[in-house]
Amino acid sequence: MRYCVLYPQAENVHLIKDVGMIAYKLFKAYDYDASVACYENGSYDYLKKEVKGLKLNFIKRRYNNDILDGISYIKRNAKSIDVLQLFHVTLRTVFYTLIYKFFNPKGKIFVKLDCTNRLIDVIKSLNGIKYKMLNAFLNKVDIIGVEQETLYEQLRNILSEQSKKLLIIPNGIDFQGADKYNSLNFKDKENIILHVGRIGSPEKATDILLNAVKNIKDIENSGWKINIVGPIEEKFKEYIDDFFEKNAHLKGVVEFKGAVYDREQLFEEYKKAKIFCLSSNYESFGIALIEAASFGDVIVSTDVGIAKELVRSNNGIIVDVQDEEMFSKSIEKLMYCDDLYELSALTEKICREKYDWNNIIEVLHQRILNINRG
Repeated sequence: MRYCVLYPQAENVHLIKDVGMIAYKLFKAYDYDASVACYENGSYDYLKKEVKGLKLNFIKRRYNNDILDGISYIKRNAKSIDVLQLFHVTLRTVFYTLIYKFFNPKGKIFVKLDCTNRLIDVIKSLNGIKYKMLNAFLNKVDIIGVEQETLYEQLRNILSEQSKKLLIIPNGIDFQGADKYNSLNFKDKENIILHVGRIGSPEKATDILLNAVKNIKDIENSGWKINIVGPIEEKFKEYIDDFFEKNAHLKGVVEFKGAVYDREQLFEEYKKAKIFCLSSNYESFGIALIEAASFGDVIVSTDVGIAKELVRSNNGIIVDVQDEEMFSKSIEKLMYCDDLYELSALTEKICREKYDWNNIIEVLHQRILNINRG
């Protein structure tokens, strides 16, 4: 089976996300001839170990336009691709689909929506003509991947004509890689509250976390630390300086560790932590959530992305977006929770059951086989 992910913007980091991992796991588990087609966007170090064996096909910048360059790539390679994977419902995806089906009518299209409530709202707002145009496009698509169960159910209702094409394909964790670093021994964990993201970006709302932490009574004497991991945006550094100037007692409690690009180092951060906090205003999925859950980090998160599905057994806490007081009380509750070990074990169990890439890929592989048989 010749499988190609067409994503011109793919960089090294995308290879360990759904852009690279779906193709890589299909290659590893089912011997697909799998590749990612993209512009040459820097070096791709993850090819050496994390996704070794995955092929990269570089798209030529003939027009320096991702739609035109992608079309050019498809025209030359369509007949040698059995399944073409695309992302999002965009004009680019529509053009790619139409051109691919023209040059390879028997080929299959898999569109991974990277779906959010915003997409649901947009589809609901479409008038008769625009809705028919959307359906006309989706008629060309063979598999429509949805990342979250709740959004899947909503799409089944509003896209009833396409419901049989819908498939739950969440983002996942490569447990084969993570287990090398995961002792799964809660006793080895430390009293650490972890936060991972692009520090200072508006959607991550790290300031909400900082304000929540400063309101936890006597936290400087609690024996707990807050580790904040991720690249820090320049404009946010002034905010951090001001925060410590006003809260000098937290200098030994809150530590900004900067960007951690090495996977093993990042895994060590997850491994040590007992609690993981996500204060985001918005997440389409929230990869950091499942990474943390895979190491048994008990989650406190705003109601974004996959958070609710990960804590569906009351094994973590969901708070309202921008609610600093609720965030503060939730963190404090877990800090002094006698059942934190049990919550940790349950979180890791849920993550293994639902977000193991091997299980996710098996579902996709079976759907591809069924389509081909049909």
